[in-house]
Amino acid sequence: MFKDLWFRQCLRGLNKKMLKRVDHMNLQVPPDREEQALSFYRDLIGFRPLKKPDSLGPGGGHFCVSEEPWYELHVGVARGTSFRDVSEDNALRNHLAFQVDDLIAVKKKFADAGVEIIEAKPALSLERDFHQDRFFIIDPGGNLLEILVPRRPYSSANQ
Repeated sequence: MFKDLWFRQCLRGLNKKMLKRVDHMNLQVPPDREEQALSFYRDLIGFRPLKKPDSLGPGGGHFCVSEEPWYELHVGVARGTSFRDVSEDNALRNHLAFQVDDLIAVKKKFADAGVEIIEAKPALSLERDFHQDRFFIIDPGGNLLEILVPRRPYSSANQ
């Protein structure tokens, strides 16, 4: 009863939209794929490495994804696992999505680097009036990434 009363009091007067923007994304990679994952995000994708907070351990890395607005990617090292422990079924339920300006050029860059391209139908919604062409890739840690163009009006789907 006390917890319910406290919770209701806390909710009073709060704006429904408490979360304003993404601060960072955190991916876990198996220890045997740490260096490959860090190189993937730094060298192939081109994210700028950031100094990790002193309070965190030495493993993994932090990257600047965007400065305006500010977004970070944190790559952590999973404990006691290897790449063999990451199942595709698990990865498919969790993924990150990154927007790109030129989907064809980015797809070619990944393909040229030997990254498997997983084709996907466009994401679209008539009700929300958007259409996005996209594809998926899997990073060296077994994480599924969705690569897509910025949202366009739904009517552009046939153009």
